[in-house]
Amino acid sequence: MISKVFIIAAAILSGVFSPNATAQTGKLFSGKFSSEGDVTASGIMTMELSQTDSKIEGVSNYQSNTDNSDSGMLSVNGYVKNNIGYIRFRDQRGNTVADGNISIKDATTLYFKQTTTTSLLPSVTYLYGKGSYPNTASVSKKSYTGSYSNEGDTTAKGIISFQMTQSGSKIEGTANYKTNNDQLDTGILSVNGYVKGDTAYIRFRDQKGQTIADGILFPSGSNTGFKQTTSSNILPIEAILYR
Repeated sequence: MISKVFIIAAAILSGVFSPNATAQTGKLFSGKFSSEGDVTASGIMTMELSQTDSKIEGVSNYQSNTDNSDSGMLSVNGYVKNNIGYIRFRDQRGNTVADGNISIKDATTLYFKQTTTTSLLPSVTYLYGKGSYPNTASVSKKSYTGSYSNEGDTTAKGIISFQMTQSGSKIEGTANYKTNNDQLDTGILSVNGYVKGDTAYIRFRDQKGQTIADGILFPSGSNTGFKQTTSSNILPIEAILYR
């Protein structure tokens, strides 16, 4: 009897201290993720991943806003150890293009860090689960849904207008800026971003999808304030917007 107990105990201890005991269960990294909505990102990275025990695989793509480069569809393979995914990216010919790791930041957000130095992928970026956006747990008391314009501000050099829709922490819509001297008209710009607290972090893109500016919207008394966080000369630096 004692001999049987010893054998069982030895088997349990062997399993606990075996190198293979680091294998992860669950599906921490399964799902669709994208950096879209992060206005600090220099491009959009997407991943569609599937985790089975400690094995992780899927596909990824990265499109740069700075030079319009596109990585094409990359295969992703790797493993999970101690809640960190160690992954390798390969092109369609099977050539290794980069390595990196992913970690869990919260229930819907991953953090990616490249461990190589290729320009095909970002060095670091946050990836948000499909249908989620940065800081979704922080519910805004202010809704930015509606039409806004600085028309009526006699000190402004032009008229900037917004047509916005907010759903949860996601914000999107269109904008236009036209100077009073008619020397500049941006045309219709797309606006996308997210809301954290009472501040909306937004990115402007032209009709070709190129990023032209970033900015924030925030409460300003009974009105809404706009402040550009980049240095684009085709949008005002700041403005007070009226509904």
